Amino acid sequence: MRNFWTLYTRELSALYLTPTGYVVMCVFLGVLGWVFWLLVRVLNLPEMVRIEQDVFGIMFGGTFFYWIVLAAVASALTMRLFAEERRSGTIEVLMTAPVTDTQVVLSKYLAALTFLLLMWVPTVIYVLVLGRYATVDYGVVFSGYVGTVLLCGLLTAVGTLVSSFTRSQFVSFFVSFVVILMLFSLNFMQNIVPPLWRKLYGYMSILEQFKDFSQGAIDSRSVVYFVSMTLFLLFCTVKSVESHKWR
Repeated sequence: MRNFWTLYTRELSALYLTPTGYVVMCVFLGVLGWVFWLLVRVLNLPEMVRIEQDVFGIMFGGTFFYWIVLAAVASALTMRLFAEERRSGTIEVLMTAPVTDTQVVLSKYLAALTFLLLMWVPTVIYVLVLGRYATVDYGVVFSGYVGTVLLCGLLTAVGTLVSSFTRSQFVSFFVSFVVILMLFSLNFMQNIVPPLWRKLYGYMSILEQFKDFSQGAIDSRSVVYFVSMTLFLLFCTVKSVESHKWR
């Protein structure tokens, strides 16, 4: 456990000590702040007053920006996890250290996930500000944050797995971003695949599984989906790291 904690703090510190982490954080908060301001302004227009729409119901998964920003941020935070170790040659030193492959993978994954989730903490200010001037559905807010935590866990696992395959941070970012977008697109592909496959595509669709969270409901089937997919991707990452010892 001590070795794991050492690796975890090392990876988390690296994110806070490099410009990349702060650039990603500023872009992330800037975009979310702009989206929140825009939603408040639009929903308060005279022609929108009679339309029952919840700001946070739209903010959590209801806009194009939510998905694109999370895809880009998760890819950016994970692109260096293993790619930089392989490029610099320090992966060999890490693999010969008194730590297990699982500890290495989990420490890097949890460090990136922690950084990503901490970036969401300032968004609580949006809830407090809106709650002072309007009625807030806190059920939607709670389920939205729960769904976001699960989604961030899955996207971070995707980026961690991709990073374990390459030496280039740019390649890792690009491939992770494309893979995540492909997972998002499964929802739209239901309409063009044979009927036999539509149910499978619907179940595998992140957008479909996230829908209930944005509406104030927490479905156990969606929780199982996100957790099982995350664990499967982390298992694949451990096997990918183990394979480096065979080469």
